[in-house]
Amino acid sequence: MMHTMRALAAVLALVGTVAIAHAQQPQPSPTPATPSTSAIPSTPSPSAPTHTRAEPTKPPSSSGDFNFDLGGEKKAAPDATEQARMAKLERNVHLRRALLQWHQALGFATLVALAVTDVIGTLSYYDKYTASGTDTGRFSTYHEGLGIGTATLFGVTGILAIAAPNPYPKPLKLDAALLHKLSMLMATACFAAQIIMGPIMAVSDGKLFQKDMALAHLVIGYGAFAFMGVGTLAFVF
Repeated sequence: MMHTMRALAAVLALVGTVAIAHAQQPQPSPTPATPSTSAIPSTPSPSAPTHTRAEPTKPPSSSGDFNFDLGGEKKAAPDATEQARMAKLERNVHLRRALLQWHQALGFATLVALAVTDVIGTLSYYDKYTASGTDTGRFSTYHEGLGIGTATLFGVTGILAIAAPNPYPKPLKLDAALLHKLSMLMATACFAAQIIMGPIMAVSDGKLFQKDMALAHLVIGYGAFAFMGVGTLAFVF
């Protein structure tokens, strides 16, 4: 019994010595618990390098050599209404140019025809209404035909000018265009007077006012030529 007690005391003493030796050994510091990512957002360490994902580089455009815009933003394409308006404007510009070219050509032809008409009319007047005239009537037919042709040319020339569209209206001001219009307006009045007086003289043979009307007819004819000349010079220069 005594031997058993001694053996048990020796075992207990050995276990206590081993426990004391194990307690005196240095223990590693406990690792702190990682906080939940849902509670506190993780902040990368300042010393730790931050790695970012590189974006893929887009290949250069094949048509980018001259594809640049100096104005910054690109202009929007015109809508259907604007396209229709621009097309109509372009048609009016072409039509006006064509009509005014014919107006100019016929205007010069009218001026030449009016000059010849005035000369033949002067010869007809001196042949019939002066003392030196023989009243042969040889110039009357030519003068009448030239008068009708010249008045027709003048009318067609004026209609071309009126019918020409004006896509770019301009304010009324004193310039060559206004002088041309005023001169041609006066020439129109002269032609209207000639058209009225001519038939009256033709049926007034033997009447006292026929000679005076013939002289007025001759003067108005030269007046029409003068106004047309001024209008033509204003148009050209």
